[in-house]
Amino acid sequence: MLRIAIKMLVDNKPRLVATIVGIAVLFFLSAAQVGLLFGWCLTTSAIIRHANADLWVMARQTPAFDYGTSIPEARIYQVRNVPGVNWAEGMFMSWSIWQRADGRRVAVELVGLDDDCVGGPWSMRQGRVEAVHLPDTVIVDELFLNALGVHEVGDEVEMFAQRAMIGGVSRDVRTFTASPFVFTSIKSARKYDKRYADDEVTYVVARCAPNRDPEQVCKAIEANVPYVDCLPSRQFAVLTMKYWMLETGAGITVIVTAALGFLVAAVVISQTLYGVTQDHLENYAALLALGFSRLQLSSAVITQSFLLGTGGTLLGSGFYFGAARVSSRTPIPIETTPAIFTGLVLVSVVFCLLASFLAVRTIFRVDPGDVFRG
Repeated sequence: MLRIAIKMLVDNKPRLVATIVGIAVLFFLSAAQVGLLFGWCLTTSAIIRHANADLWVMARQTPAFDYGTSIPEARIYQVRNVPGVNWAEGMFMSWSIWQRADGRRVAVELVGLDDDCVGGPWSMRQGRVEAVHLPDTVIVDELFLNALGVHEVGDEVEMFAQRAMIGGVSRDVRTFTASPFVFTSIKSARKYDKRYADDEVTYVVARCAPNRDPEQVCKAIEANVPYVDCLPSRQFAVLTMKYWMLETGAGITVIVTAALGFLVAAVVISQTLYGVTQDHLENYAALLALGFSRLQLSSAVITQSFLLGTGGTLLGSGFYFGAARVSSRTPIPIETTPAIFTGLVLVSVVFCLLASFLAVRTIFRVDPGDVFRG
């Protein structure tokens, strides 16, 4: 039946090639959408995941990392005194205006770091993270040098009429909001954002004592420190992802587009298989007359569906990995994991197999007597 299925497919080579290419394009579209979604989730939670902290203490009802509000600096010392907390520092997070040398203004996300630079860049192309503690010094990422109008360490700009000098260039610190991250010290960050008082921060990041459960320590912090929420790092990362992907609608749009790609691919295969079946009705009738069962003939159609789906998925995977490689050095990367990509392939194959339903129904309606009447 495999030989019969293949011969029927290659009987019309232009249609075969067009179908495989069409499936490949649709698989690439769906996989790229899922890859973008995964890349966006990693981008929105990158600072949280790389901060090497167990707990995040914040103002109540903070929706995401990018939208934290001020809390008194005294919260740092209160958190340190909670049983189960081994270490705690402050972090500053706000929005500011970056003025390039040519006068153009760019919105940026300003991150102020405490003494240990927790939450700072995790990969540096030039300079060291500790440079943020030098007066009027900031670190920006290489992906946004052109957007910020700077080129190298030592270049100077302004934020709210205050001087800022590039002290280092980070690598792979992306942003989902299109407003680049700018890292500096908490002291300098307060100067670049007049909305914060000299005794305010945005977050308290903490590490638990050995063998202490982060969730239990969080409950102790909320019971002993007034007017704050506390979340383990993993939960805060998920909260930030959910805010950007679900509450803003960006993730839902991507998911719907990916699903439509698979559905259209199923329709393309279904129509192709139906056309192949219609072209070979006399052959199917002859095979039935020779003693082949309808289940055997149906297996030929399912085999054709599997071959079309596999060919299109393999070709589409080549497109996908090529696009992922090109996008790896852009602000919006296409990323995935082996588990996610395997899932995409399985979904594609399942949709392709389901697409054979219409052609299989046609097989069960074929009358073997047609071959004699014909």
